[in-house]
Amino acid sequence: MSKLAIVIPAYKSVFFDRALFSIANQTNKEFTLYIGDDCSPDNLYSYVIKYENIINITYRHFDENLGGKDLVGQWERCIDLVGDEEWIWLFSDDDIMEPECVENFYKTSDLHPDFDIYHFNVVKIDEKENIIENFYSFPEILTCEEFLLKKLYVSYFSTVVEFIFRKSHFINKKRFQSFDLAWCSDDATWIKLSKNKGIRNIDNSKVYWRISSYNICSIVNEKPIVMRKLKAQIEFAKWLYAESKNGEINIEAPILQKHVGKWFMGTLKSRIVYVAFGEIATLAEKLNLVLQGNIIRMQSILFLYYYKIYRSLTGNLKNSFSLKSL
Repeated sequence: MSKLAIVIPAYKSVFFDRALFSIANQTNKEFTLYIGDDCSPDNLYSYVIKYENIINITYRHFDENLGGKDLVGQWERCIDLVGDEEWIWLFSDDDIMEPECVENFYKTSDLHPDFDIYHFNVVKIDEKENIIENFYSFPEILTCEEFLLKKLYVSYFSTVVEFIFRKSHFINKKRFQSFDLAWCSDDATWIKLSKNKGIRNIDNSKVYWRISSYNICSIVNEKPIVMRKLKAQIEFAKWLYAESKNGEINIEAPILQKHVGKWFMGTLKSRIVYVAFGEIATLAEKLNLVLQGNIIRMQSILFLYYYKIYRSLTGNLKNSFSLKSL
């Protein structure tokens, strides 16, 4: 029995073969690939069958689509397919890994066996696998507090797919922290899992994270989705504040309040064209209640009002010039 389980909660077929190829192309094949087909309308097994003689694969087709209403629930039931493996790598149906990833995970975990969570650095690619950005590399060891503050500063980018974690520790920590759309669920979970020992980085291999019109991260112009993400961020802030108050995160509550407020305001500003005037104040009030203080003040809310007016006016002017040029 291998020590590593690679788990794919699968639904989309458009890049699925590329993901499978990158896994089958690993220099070290001491792993089992578990695929949970989330009642996809596509024939995902037609892709899987190509690799069954190359790597160990356990494929399960679910009769109910769960990811559409509870993405964390879909992650969880796919992880429940895992057998006796000690380590879990939750991957995706559209990203790719470099050929030495598994090999270098084993090397790093053998040299530094005391960690419960390991991390690969990330490269952002487009639909045609052109490199868009090399994200900032993690240091060798990152505490959960350092990880959180870097995320709030928007200095570090991370997703689900570049972390490998110890299954027993994951279960002991009560598995994934669940928020709507799984938004911030991964960040909260990595914070939980890295609390005692930190995150150990694997320097010599990378994961290629694909941004495309098919994944939820790219949905920034649909108001219902934008609002759900913002509300999930408030739930994440509530969880962080509770963890700080309980001593689970070693960041004093006033400092955390300050940084969470700035982080939320930055997100709100970047999505301002999709948020109505009244919703700005409502979201700010909810965050203040969650953080138990006047973190987002009236002048900040007024700034967002004026900024929204400015964006609306400049947008209308651009549209006017575009029409005149036709």
